[in-house]
Amino acid sequence: MKYLYNVIIEELKLIFTNKYYLFLICLWPFIDFVFLGGIYFYGNVQNMPVAVIDKDHSKLSRTISRYFDTSYAFDVKYKLDDVEDFRYLLTENKIYMGIFIPKDTQKNVKKSLPAEISFYIDGSNYLTANLSEIEGANILGTINAGLKNTMMKKKGIQSKQAKDMMLPIQNDTSKMFNPTYHYGYFLTPGLWISILGQLFLIFGTLTIGKDLEKKQYNSNSVFLFIFGKLFVYTIISVIYFEILFRIFFPAFQIPFDGNTSGAIILSVLFIISTILLGMLMSAVTGNRLDALKGCLLIGAPAFLLSGYTWPIQQMPSLMKVISSFIPLSSYLEGFRKIFQQNMHIEFIIPFAKILITLIILYFLTTYIFLIIRNKILKKLNG
Repeated sequence: MKYLYNVIIEELKLIFTNKYYLFLICLWPFIDFVFLGGIYFYGNVQNMPVAVIDKDHSKLSRTISRYFDTSYAFDVKYKLDDVEDFRYLLTENKIYMGIFIPKDTQKNVKKSLPAEISFYIDGSNYLTANLSEIEGANILGTINAGLKNTMMKKKGIQSKQAKDMMLPIQNDTSKMFNPTYHYGYFLTPGLWISILGQLFLIFGTLTIGKDLEKKQYNSNSVFLFIFGKLFVYTIISVIYFEILFRIFFPAFQIPFDGNTSGAIILSVLFIISTILLGMLMSAVTGNRLDALKGCLLIGAPAFLLSGYTWPIQQMPSLMKVISSFIPLSSYLEGFRKIFQQNMHIEFIIPFAKILITLIILYFLTTYIFLIIRNKILKKLNG
């Protein structure tokens, strides 16, 4: 019993006197709890921007638009003239759904003829696509109930007969970019890339962390020190992506019909920016263990913060800011355009620009911190 007592006491002493144990036990889970809770702070997706094309210009078509605009799920941001504009706005992430109201909708309803409203939905995000389809159908169901009631009163139809009435308005849904809502096509690639992102962070953290601890880097060639380390791990990381795209995608029957050049460019920028972020953590902390704590804080919630599953627009402002500094966010958004939406290379340029900006920011900041550390070291030794 005495031995058991000594083991417990020694372990408790270790936990409460070692800053790494204290961080792991007392801080890390709760910080991540805040991150993850913050992402889903609003509880459900609200005010998704949608576009409407109204070819009927009738009282009924305006009522339909108003119902969508006042719904908790939708916000009518655009009123368009051409169906092709739907595709452009969907690929630019400016809308989640397009609603097409054809000519003679009100006239057909009054004559008890079929009237059809078309939905154009972005299927590349499983969550928003399902919500758009379900809530869109619910809104039309509410409108249909009102129309049925009006028609019954005008024609003196009994409630028993009303059940046999044809729905005044039906909807036709066009699902774009993953029309079958295949969950494997949607989620698996994002998770794979998220795992690689965590690995690249660790590469950056460890590669200069060990040199900082041993004070072995050449203080007169900080630029070359960073560049040399970065070059080695970039080449290794590119091999990972080659294996992922050429072996794992075909093995799991995940289609990849997008622009190959765009995927390569974006992937290399993602690799460099993520490794540099890991290097920055080591440059700031000065040792590998503290830097790895930063990897835990960023790497664990990075996938959820990226907006791949839960839209960034639906997160609190603080979460949006944090997300913008994580390379995975821009990469996955650009990658989805290539992988699922089959967009041309010009559609990924905005995301490439963000990654280039992060590369410059992380490189310069790492460089500055290493210079500062070198000056402090010289003073201590001088």
